Amino acid sequence: MKLGNASGIIRRDAGAEGRERGSAAVLLTVLFAGLILLAAVMFAASKEAANRSRADAALQVAGRSILSEYDRKLNEDYGLFAFKGDGARAEKDIAFYADAGLKRDKTAYLSFIEQGAKISVFDSEVSAVNVNLKEFSVANADIFEAQINAAALTESIKRRSESSEDSGQARRTLRNESVIESLPSKGLSDGFFSNLSRASIPTLGEVADRAGDGFLTSEYIINVFNHANGGIKRADTFFGNEIEYILSGKMSDDANYRSVRANISLIRFFLNNEAFLKDPEKMRKVKELAVMFAPVYAVGEPAAELIITEAWILAETKNDMLLLEDGRNVAMFKNANTWAIQDIKGILDGVFLGGPEIPIDPGGQSYEDYLRILLFLADREAKLLRAMDLIQLNMKGTYDSAFQLREYYAGFRFEATVDGKTYVYTERYDGDE
Repeated sequence: MKLGNASGIIRRDAGAEGRERGSAAVLLTVLFAGLILLAAVMFAASKEAANRSRADAALQVAGRSILSEYDRKLNEDYGLFAFKGDGARAEKDIAFYADAGLKRDKTAYLSFIEQGAKISVFDSEVSAVNVNLKEFSVANADIFEAQINAAALTESIKRRSESSEDSGQARRTLRNESVIESLPSKGLSDGFFSNLSRASIPTLGEVADRAGDGFLTSEYIINVFNHANGGIKRADTFFGNEIEYILSGKMSDDANYRSVRANISLIRFFLNNEAFLKDPEKMRKVKELAVMFAPVYAVGEPAAELIITEAWILAETKNDMLLLEDGRNVAMFKNANTWAIQDIKGILDGVFLGGPEIPIDPGGQSYEDYLRILLFLADREAKLLRAMDLIQLNMKGTYDSAFQLREYYAGFRFEATVDGKTYVYTERYDGDE
């Protein structure tokens, strides 16, 4: 009886164990199916992330490939980084470069499936590209200013004025109406002084604003472009008096030089007048001369003093210009040793016959230094646009007769669609995003 009961218990335990094994098999099957599903989801997510990463890398490379097509001649001659192009061409190029990186044969093997399954991992392609060039034209004053200010800091630009040749370039006049009409400065409002008397004196705030970028712009102009009284940086330019053109905007070398010379003379006359009136020795001499000449010309002594004073200052100013044209220096603020005309003979020679008389102390500022002063006083937009004019004229004459600066760009913004996802980038030579 007990044995039978024992064997019955054993049979019931074996049946329970079978049921438990069956439940475990079902559970393992469900778990394995879940793991397969999780692996598939994870693989799909990894594939999508990999595709996004690869698309991003391919698009960035494509964008930088466009920047690598900058004009070498424009860079070598003027330090500008810019490429010639239009939106449609840039869009095709970006799609071409990006697809070249996306359509390589990249595959993966799933080893947990019998014999391994070969599947495609990267199968993306660019479906749409939209390029915006408008904001990045080199003919935009802000873009151009940033470019030349960066170039002004490079050694290649700084060395140009140090290795200049002898002057002697022919003076020219620009008469071609179609070329004149296409200049970047065409239509420029009359904000640039044609005579220094019309220039506005900057406020302290304006001086501070101009001190940084304005200084670099002026140095770029001085180092890159030719002027009337100094070595030439390039012999293949259209105008010989290029900086004078930037300051005056006239269509001939002679007219530009006359305008700048008049402005420097005006500066010198004002400064000489100030220095003269503060010199007691000269004022004493004026009174002595007035006593001598008043009876001769039948005028009162005060009138004679005024005439002699103005004649003396005018003679000194004319002498200053002769010194500058001769490649000599003229002190900005004069004293007894830097004042050249000392007597009545010098006054008469200076007014009627010319000079130059050389002062005891020949130090001071050069013609180029006075150009720097005029550039500092110049209207920013006019200064930048006329510098663009010169680059365009010179590139037309030496490189491409159809050259237009407005067709060159220092960067671009583009959107690209890959696998239904849109990517947005800004590419520019200065690296700003």
